[in-house]
Amino acid sequence: MAHTVPPIASWVGLLLLYLVTVQGVFSRESTELSSREVRRVNEKDMLVELQDVLEKLQAKRILSWEAKLNQLPKCVIGEFCAVKRGSRIGKLCDCPRRSSCNYYFLKCL
Repeated sequence: MAHTVPPIASWVGLLLLYLVTVQGVFSRESTELSSREVRRVNEKDMLVELQDVLEKLQAKRILSWEAKLNQLPKCVIGEFCAVKRGSRIGKLCDCPRRSSCNYYFLKCL
């Protein structure tokens, strides 16, 4: 005696199997979609951080470029100054053109 499944029960079983399969596909797509969104948000955050780092590096590069050329900030005439190889009393700055740092008064004259 062969065991036969009634046609309605087989259809219900196939329908349940189909629904479980479809639900697994949709849940996988939704997790892939959410992981894509998370990656996009992470990429945006990383781009913002990279932009900040590049701006800081660019500012430092300009300062190091000025230091390599031995450029000092300019003093105002009559302001305390100090020359590079002279006394370190006063502010370390360079006097403007047509003036020099007086070693006795340590002022731009």
